[in-house]
Amino acid sequence: MIRGKKCSTAILISFFCSSLPVHSQVLEEIIVTAQKREQNIQDVGVSISAFTGARVRAMGWQSSEDIAAQTPGLIATSFSGDSTVSLFSIRGVGQNDFADHQEAPTAVYVDGAYVGFTGAAGIQLYDVERVEVLRGPQGTLFGRNATGGLIHIISKKPTREFEAYADLTIAEYNQLRFEGAISGPLTENLAARFSLLQDKADGYFDNALGDDARDRDFTSARLQLDYSPTSWLDANIALRATRSDTVAGAYDFHPAFEELDDMLTDFQGTPNNFPGVNDGALNPTGVNDQEAYGGTTTLVFKADDFTVTSITDFTDLEKYYLEDSNGNESRSLDYFTDQDSTQFSQEFRVNGETRNSRWVAGFYYLNLDGDYVSFLNAPTFGGAVTNSYSLETDSWSLFGQVEYDLSDTLTLVTGARFVKDNKDYSLLSQCSPATVIPVGEPWLPGFPPNDCSIFTSGDPTSPLAVEAGPISLQSNDEDITATVSLNYVPKENLLTYVKFSRGMKGGGFTNPLDGFLFLDELSYKPEILHSYEVGVKADLWEGRARVNASAFYYDYQDYQGFVFQGITTQVKNLDAEIYGGELEFFLSPAEGWEFAAGLSLMEATVEGVELAPGIFEDQNMITAPDVSVNFLGRYGWQLRNGGNVSAQIDGVYVDEQQYNTNNSPLTLGEDYTLWNARVGYEHPHGDNSWEVAMFVNNLTDEEYQTYRFDLSDFFGYALLVYGPPRWFGAEFRYNWN
Repeated sequence: MIRGKKCSTAILISFFCSSLPVHSQVLEEIIVTAQKREQNIQDVGVSISAFTGARVRAMGWQSSEDIAAQTPGLIATSFSGDSTVSLFSIRGVGQNDFADHQEAPTAVYVDGAYVGFTGAAGIQLYDVERVEVLRGPQGTLFGRNATGGLIHIISKKPTREFEAYADLTIAEYNQLRFEGAISGPLTENLAARFSLLQDKADGYFDNALGDDARDRDFTSARLQLDYSPTSWLDANIALRATRSDTVAGAYDFHPAFEELDDMLTDFQGTPNNFPGVNDGALNPTGVNDQEAYGGTTTLVFKADDFTVTSITDFTDLEKYYLEDSNGNESRSLDYFTDQDSTQFSQEFRVNGETRNSRWVAGFYYLNLDGDYVSFLNAPTFGGAVTNSYSLETDSWSLFGQVEYDLSDTLTLVTGARFVKDNKDYSLLSQCSPATVIPVGEPWLPGFPPNDCSIFTSGDPTSPLAVEAGPISLQSNDEDITATVSLNYVPKENLLTYVKFSRGMKGGGFTNPLDGFLFLDELSYKPEILHSYEVGVKADLWEGRARVNASAFYYDYQDYQGFVFQGITTQVKNLDAEIYGGELEFFLSPAEGWEFAAGLSLMEATVEGVELAPGIFEDQNMITAPDVSVNFLGRYGWQLRNGGNVSAQIDGVYVDEQQYNTNNSPLTLGEDYTLWNARVGYEHPHGDNSWEVAMFVNNLTDEEYQTYRFDLSDFFGYALLVYGPPRWFGAEFRYNWN
């Protein structure tokens, strides 16, 4: 399936191979590792979107959340707009609980290692080789919590020849972003690569009472060593560290019924004094302070008939987060969390092949261990709830997959994974007097200031978590995930497939934000997803066009739905149904031109949600818009001096979507369209080159919402999170080769 000039190595995830001239009209093959080995994306019976590091940079993506902009079926957001907890859903499969101990059913991997903490999933993208997004359950080969799919970020590796680059971005809000790397041999068998990122910018959320929020202050570094002492051993050791300290936890305050002209204030009589977007008075000013460090060791042993791979990973994450949960001058609700957690994982994998088959088998172990604190301060009620809790997860699994060629055109793929999860959870939930007591008479009769009486069930035989004292719970789950598919290649450049997958995510425990849950409501069962999918991948017009399409049906059993009711949070087991499809289209119609477009259509329903005692209704699933569309157009041409000029415009349309399993008008995010533009020039300079580009993100300055909370029952207001405004800047880059 090679069309035109083949790129020299598997560096090539793009619409075009980066080594081709700008006037090329041929779409180059795209190499992915979705099945734990290198393959042309058009030969893999999996719905995949993939991007090179060059494409990531050209799109202006700075964190993993940005990948959703050009990926059909992927929605990425953060509950407070500052990536303290990054939330991803693929084809509607996600989990929006913002508690720090939760794992997500859409997994994030970096260089083959699973990222177990949602607080660490908002990964800064720098010195990236490629990004792969796999849709549908990936439980056989990737295993851990890939029920909906996964995002895999692969870093650039050390090179055997010297190379380096320095990349500086200067933009609005005083943004100054530096990214650079240096790579090359240290000895005959040893190569190294050091990568660095520092990104600072002022906040774009105007805070009348202090520092502006949603600023940027990130520092990340990565050191890699590649050692190849013999032809049969390759070793890569990657050490990494990340530090961020930002003004966070900012929301736009809106009286709950303002749009209906029914109430122009919240229940405390506070009007909306900041009707603008990304505008408020933070009391207190929020904080997101994170430190993470760790390392990954990858060993590859090569034999004539098989390859053995070992991936060992360790991560330590510490985080402190504080927010003003009402966004105005009054002090009705504050929230903070503290996290001290570690992760260790080990994977052993054996790959082999025969004349008509390819196979992989392996073992995986994971340990997640964390101590957490959450604090909810509600001065309106005169009470505060502190949850001190811990969770340790031990998980191991055995897995295998075989691809067998039934004929020259038909391949059967079968695989399974046995998973065993053990979790130990402890919780101490306590009420204490609020740190701030409102002046004057209490606004709500029966709840006097400095009183914890509302935090009791009144029934000693059925206590709430907040009055039950130390609680210890355990879960022991085991299950099997599996996949069976048929890949049919009726002619060259055309693949069709039909696939069944069984995905699973283990059970767990809720951190009761306000302590109002009964003890039997703290735990939830594993969720099971049965996926039925058909797809087609075709290269057309002598390699100038590419069409990839898929359609799916999901039967979801015991879906772990996140419910936010009042100020009570809970993960509940519910049944759900999702069906839809994606279409990706790539085209190079003439010299220098390239176009890309993506479409996602979806219907995602949670069944039998209890809206009130005895009242059950089907609801729309969280972060599952019915329609999303992405698009890109680019033209490049070469000047007489050998320099290359390019002009690009791209964008995304996202339909309205819900942000709570209990749907309400106050948690319904509006549809929006974002446009971005970029113009660049690349100049050769001997063996080196330099580049300059001008860009603008959110070209039309769209005011778009990325999250919403309904706090009307308790406080009479809603909280809205808006995305960044228009953002103009310039990028300068120098490459040494």
